[in-house]
Amino acid sequence: MKAIIWPVYIDSKKTKHEGRKISIEHAVSSPKIREISKAAEKLGLNPEVDKNKSYSRSWWEISGRVTVDKTMPKKEILIKISNMIKGTRSK
Repeated sequence: MKAIIWPVYIDSKKTKHEGRKISIEHAVSSPKIREISKAAEKLGLNPEVDKNKSYSRSWWEISGRVTVDKTMPKKEILIKISNMIKGTRSK
């Protein structure tokens, strides 16, 4: 089974209404597709990147998305990816 991860899901600059799926304290500021993909790879989630896709609530922005293996609940995947990005940014 696969899970789709849009950058907006873990973006601390977005509201829940705009599509953020995790709490602000877990979210990261303006995550990039590359960062999400690298974090998913480190977690062994077999990421696949679609660069030319647009999230439906902001269809005018081409943000891209990452498809990963769903080995745990989606919210857990999002938090782990977000924490991994925080860890790489703080270095």
